[in-house]
Amino acid sequence: MSKTVEIEILVAPGCGAREQTEALVADILASLDMTAQVRTRVIEDARQAAAARFPGSPTVRVNGQDVEPAARSRKEYGMG
Repeated sequence: MSKTVEIEILVAPGCGAREQTEALVADILASLDMTAQVRTRVIEDARQAAAARFPGSPTVRVNGQDVEPAARSRKEYGMG
């Protein structure tokens, strides 16, 4: 039984890297011949940033795990 892959892209409003990140995720999925549920979520303020454990824009998570290993242990979250 295969597990559904869920990819979440978190961005701050007006993130200049949003489109590039969405395209990169799509390109990687295509190159691996994979499908996934991809969702982009805009983090609007510091409260949402803390609740989402948002280390900065853009953030990409696969099945809830940040793709950047260093970000996984961060304790500071915000709109940066």
